[in-house]
Amino acid sequence: MRNKIDIKIIFILILAIGLILSLIFRPSKGIDIHKDELKQLELDNKILKNEYDSIKLDNENLNQEIQILIISIDSTESVLIDTEGRLNDLENEDSKVSDYVRDLDADGISRSLTEFLNKQ
Repeated sequence: MRNKIDIKIIFILILAIGLILSLIFRPSKGIDIHKDELKQLELDNKILKNEYDSIKLDNENLNQEIQILIISIDSTESVLIDTEGRLNDLENEDSKVSDYVRDLDADGISRSLTEFLNKQ
């Protein structure tokens, strides 16, 4: 039993020495690597800010153009509604023309016109 304890202690000591040596002789990263990464990140950040600003400006211009187009569409719709109303009025007036006027031939029209002028 004492042999097992000694083997355990030896094994623990070997692992502890390995850990201490790995901490002492580990390769360290230089600070310069982090500075280069930081400079690259700052450069990327500036580029992204410029792109964001240009996209924001383009977006605002597009919103203004959309508003102008919406106003134009609304005015066109109102003109179309007015025109439709006039067309409906003309169609209604067409149905009010008497059958007498529709059935007149050229002689009838000239007689009716003569009678009208004589009354004046």
